[in-house]
Amino acid sequence: MLTQKLIENNVDLNKKIYVAFSGGPDSSAMIHLISKMKTDMKIAPQAIHINHNLSDKSDNWESHCKNVCLDLNIDLITESVQIKSEGGGIESAARKSRYKIFKSILKEDEQIILAHHSDDVAETILMRMLRGTGIEGIEGPKQKRNLGNGILIRPFLEVSKKQILEYLKENKVDFIEDDSNKDNKFDRNFLRNKIFPLLEDRWNNFPQRFNKMSSIIQDRNKNYSDLIMNEYQNLIGKEIEIKKLKKVSKLIICDILRYSIKECNIALPNSKIMEEILKTFLDSNPGPKSIVTWSRSDKEEDAGKITYENGFLVISKK
Repeated sequence: MLTQKLIENNVDLNKKIYVAFSGGPDSSAMIHLISKMKTDMKIAPQAIHINHNLSDKSDNWESHCKNVCLDLNIDLITESVQIKSEGGGIESAARKSRYKIFKSILKEDEQIILAHHSDDVAETILMRMLRGTGIEGIEGPKQKRNLGNGILIRPFLEVSKKQILEYLKENKVDFIEDDSNKDNKFDRNFLRNKIFPLLEDRWNNFPQRFNKMSSIIQDRNKNYSDLIMNEYQNLIGKEIEIKKLKKVSKLIICDILRYSIKECNIALPNSKIMEEILKTFLDSNPGPKSIVTWSRSDKEEDAGKITYENGFLVISKK
């Protein structure tokens, strides 16, 4: 159920709050809900709208968002960007552009709330599974995480799309319908429009099942991470002594490498690349010219490389 408690329980009302506002149904429900809290909670939220200029209706959508915020007496920041796919696809490029702007706006401890919901969690997990993700990818989107100097928060992760649409109808909230959401050439749209209705017919409210699994995996991953970090903290880092690394099992070596790469804020390599890393630096005699590189096809995280230097395996951005 969509209530103010979702925001109160997840957002620090004593700190600056921004709302990512596209004008679509999800963010429209979010901004309408938080506007009700302005007087009661004495908060002064601001909205951020990013015009991606990907549709001939983009300027109309920006005008819609300006009018909504004017009616709700919420300050609106608007940004206009030109999207270039750069090999990772339009969806990924648009997302990277949004998050770059969010980072530039957020000051220390300021918060931005996004209206991702349980259906988005299911979409993200399925997309990652189809890419061949590791166990961390099945965690799904996190409710809270750092973003630049601020914090990104998703208060609606346990709310379904159906509940959001019911809220909009009950409160007579106008919103934008993006025609591109019907274009099934985009992977997420294909899942949402073709696959999800079939799953819903067979397993009622199936996204909640993904949420439950995601929550369980997050807890287990956290416990495992703590164990690995405590046991092998002397090996985890940008530079790893190969002689010491060879003293543990290959399965543990893979996890040490993953945690080390993650600490460097680099995209995690897939299983094929991991095998190449083991072969190059542990099963062979590496030298100054030894190198393994990798990147994500969607370009959402920095590419990485591992080189050899004086008996150490060195991790860095490509």
